[in-house]
Amino acid sequence: MAYRGLFTKHVSIWAAIVMASRLPVAMAPLAFLFYGRGTDAGYSGGAAMAAGYAVAEAIGAPLLSTRLRTRPYRREIAAGLGLSAVAFALLAFLPSPGTALAVALAAVAGATAAAAPGALRTMAEDLTPRQHLHTILSLESTLNMTVWAASPALVSVLALGVAPQTPFLIATVATLASIAALWQLPDKTGATGEGQRAPLKQALTAWPVYLTSIAAMYLLASIELTLPALLEHRGLPVAYSGPILTGFALASIVGGLVYGARTWPGSVERQSTVLLLVMIAGVALTALASHWPVIAGLLALTGLLQAAVLITRNLTLREQLPAELHPVGYSALYAGSGIGYGLSSAVTGLLLTATTPDTAVLIATGTTLVLTATTWLRREASKVKKPVSG
Repeated sequence: MAYRGLFTKHVSIWAAIVMASRLPVAMAPLAFLFYGRGTDAGYSGGAAMAAGYAVAEAIGAPLLSTRLRTRPYRREIAAGLGLSAVAFALLAFLPSPGTALAVALAAVAGATAAAAPGALRTMAEDLTPRQHLHTILSLESTLNMTVWAASPALVSVLALGVAPQTPFLIATVATLASIAALWQLPDKTGATGEGQRAPLKQALTAWPVYLTSIAAMYLLASIELTLPALLEHRGLPVAYSGPILTGFALASIVGGLVYGARTWPGSVERQSTVLLLVMIAGVALTALASHWPVIAGLLALTGLLQAAVLITRNLTLREQLPAELHPVGYSALYAGSGIGYGLSSAVTGLLLTATTPDTAVLIATGTTLVLTATTWLRREASKVKKPVSG
C-alpha cells in the first residue's frame, strides 16, 4: 500500500486539515516577533507574546484533550480552533492593543487550539487499516515538517512586505478553512460514561515516552539555536546557518516519507531509542567538526532520523495507552515537545554566555543521553519485573 493507496477522500481532507491547522502554529513564533518589531510592543513585547503562546499551548493541550474522552471530536476541535481564530483575528484588526492584551490574545490563540493536533492524530487511526497506521503517521510528520519549513519565509514576506499584522490574518483564514473542512470527515466520539476519574494522571503513566519527546526536542533546539555561534566559533560564515538548517528541514521531510514507505524490524519502542542515540552521536560530532560540509551532512543525518523518532514515539504511546486516552497522550507528547524546546532555549542562552558553542552542544548531547538512558532503564526494569508467586 505505502502512499500510493493511502489517499482516499477522507485521508486527503484530513491531510489538508492538518496542514491548515498547523500553519498558524508554525507561523506564530516569528509572527509575534515581527509584530513586536513593527508596533509599539517592540521585540520584548513580541518575545512575551511568543512565550505566552507556547506556555498556554503546553498547558492547554493535555487539559483540553481530556474533554475528548466523552465528547464528539469534530465539535470539540471546531470550538477550540474557532476561539483561536477569533484571537488571531483580533490581533490582525485591533488598531493598537497594549502589550498585556496582545500577550493575553496570543495565549488564548495557543491554548484553545492546542488539543487539535492530538485529536486529529487520533482521528487518523480510523481512516486507515491498523497495519498501515505508521504510514499515515509518517504522512502527518511530513506535512508538519513541510509547514514548518515554509512558514519562516511566508511570515517574513507578509510581515515585512505588507504589514506586521498580516501573518495573523493568514492564520485566521487557515484556521477557519480547517474548521470548514473538518465537517467533511466522519466524526469520532469518546467512550460513553465517566471512564477513568483521572485521565491525565493515567496518561502520565507513559512518562518514559514523554521524556523521550522532551529529550529529542531539547537536542534539536540546542543545535538549531547554537549553530550560528558554532559556525562563527569555527571561523565559518554565519550566513551558512540558514542553508544548513534548510537542509535539515528537507532531510526531515524525506525521513518521514522513507519511514512510512515500509515496515522496519524491531519494536517501535526499540527503534525510537536506537534512532535517538544515533541522533545524539550525530549532534555531538557536529560540535567537533571544523568544516561546514561535514556540519551540514551531520545535521542532514540528524534531520533524516528526527522524523522517524517522532513517528515511533507516537506509535509507542499508542501501544501503551487505552484507545480513549490516545488524544490525551498525544497532547501530552505535544506539550512535552514545547517543554523540551523551552528548556533548551533557556539553558542554551545561559551556556553561550558562560562557555564556548561547541561545549554548549556537547553539554546538550550529554543531557539528552541521560534522559534517553533513563527511559531505556525504565523500559528494561518493567520487562524483568514479575509478580511474586506463592
